[in-house]
Amino acid sequence: MKKISLLLIALSLLFASCGKDPEKEWGRFYGFTQADVVGHYEANPDESLYEALPTEGVTVYNNASMDVSAVGSTAVSIHIVIPGKVNKTFSGPLDMSDENRSDIALLNVINSLNKEDLLMTVYKNEQGQVRFHGRVKRYYYEINTDGLIVLKRSENWGFDVLKQE
Repeated sequence: MKKISLLLIALSLLFASCGKDPEKEWGRFYGFTQADVVGHYEANPDESLYEALPTEGVTVYNNASMDVSAVGSTAVSIHIVIPGKVNKTFSGPLDMSDENRSDIALLNVINSLNKEDLLMTVYKNEQGQVRFHGRVKRYYYEINTDGLIVLKRSENWGFDVLKQE
């Protein structure tokens, strides 16, 4: 009987410790509008988000900031700064016809052999805060001996930012 009681106590402690803090719960923000994402963003203060990612070559920086401005009625201009790493602006339309989208993807073509993109997921919590988690990636291409353009290497800079009210 003592073993069963100890087992029940251990299980209840295990389940209690696995409970999630509702203040830290984020869900994908499906069907966001331009107005939902326009604003100023600062690095997320939750340091647990900056632990090493399982994806090789991606570091999530804890000092990113971002400004999102409206362009027309459905496009945005996103200026992202990661000090010493990235200071870029990406612009383009948001796909407002897809209510199941929760991502923003924008591309900058530098020249025929170099491009960069911004890919991020939009999240929202129970308090209505908006958060972006994503990365900027730069691609370097070269022309091989067969005259084909092939990817030589790429660089990634990750971020996690919260919209400031």
